[in-house]
This record gives sequence, structure tokens and C-alpha cells, in this order.
Amino acid sequence: MRKLALLLVIFVISACSSSPEGTRDGDCGDGKDNDKNGFIDCEDEGCNLEDICIQAAAKAKLAEEAAKEAAAPPKPQVPVPEDDGKPYIEVDKMWVQKGHNGDDISQPAAKHYCDTLQLAGRNDWRLPTESEAVAASNSQKLPLEPLVMWTSTEKSKKRAVIVGITTGAINDLGVHSVGQCRARCVRDN
Repeated sequence: MRKLALLLVIFVISACSSSPEGTRDGDCGDGKDNDKNGFIDCEDEGCNLEDICIQAAAKAKLAEEAAKEAAAPPKPQVPVPEDDGKPYIEVDKMWVQKGHNGDDISQPAAKHYCDTLQLAGRNDWRLPTESEAVAASNSQKLPLEPLVMWTSTEKSKKRAVIVGITTGAINDLGVHSVGQCRARCVRDN
């Protein structure tokens, strides 16, 4: 009976001695099922928060998205605007700056940028209204960009309208937000 008890104790100790995957350095990248649960390295949930597995998951997601994009039908191309050498385009009796300020910018900073802009011998540039920004976008004369432009149209003291430079999509945003927002100025022709 003692031998049986001793064997049982040894069996229990050896069965419980394998610690969960990811508890020791190198567990999640050694190609082994360290805790003998049938899952190796990043397949084991014990490795979910390990850097090596987070990076592998991110790479897999990027590869999956690239494969989806490659399989998707081609997007219709918007014609590239002609370059006539002018720093502005003409749309609906107004001049629209071809370029923009070049960096992420808040709406108050965008207003200041346009109010102080000296372009094409003029200093009377201003931030466009919502309808002016939409007209500029719809003209298909602006360079293609996945950015938005600020407008002078405010929804409240803290929110203003933004318009997609290429898409013409309209939304509003906190006036102090800066991510991918640009100042593109206009003036009456």
C-alpha cells in the first residue's frame, strides 16, 4: 500500500509540475508545448500577452488585410488634376488653395493660418465654409489625399465641421483635435 501511495504522490507531483505556458522566459517562442495542454507557443492562451505573440498576431492581421485588399475589385480612379502652375484652383467664383498647411492642425490654428496666409499676391484668404469645402472637394481638382480640411462652420463652441479633401464626406470634430486635419484656404474670386 505504501508503494502505491508513493507512486500516486510521484504521479501527482509530476503532473502538476508543468507550469502554464508563458510563465517562464522563452516559453512562448521555443516551439514546445511546455504545459502539455496540446497548444504550442502563441496558440496557448498563456502566451496571449507576450510581445512575441502580440507582434505575430499583428503581422497576421496585416497580411490578412493585404490579402483582402488585393482580392477586392479595383476602386474607381478620380482624375488627377492638371498642374497649371497656379497655387490655387478656381471653383464656383472662388479660389481654393491647392496645397494646405502641411501638418495636423486644430481649427483655431487653421483659422489663424488662413487669416495670415500670403498666396498668389493676396492676403485675404480665409477658412472655407462647409458648402465651399464640399464644392472644392467635389470639383475633383484637388490632389488626392486621405485627409480632411477644417471649415469655419461650427456646430457648437467646441465642435466644427470637417470635409474630406477627396471624398467630400462631412463630419464634425472637436475644434482642438488635430489628427489628419488640414487648413486649406479660400478667397472670393
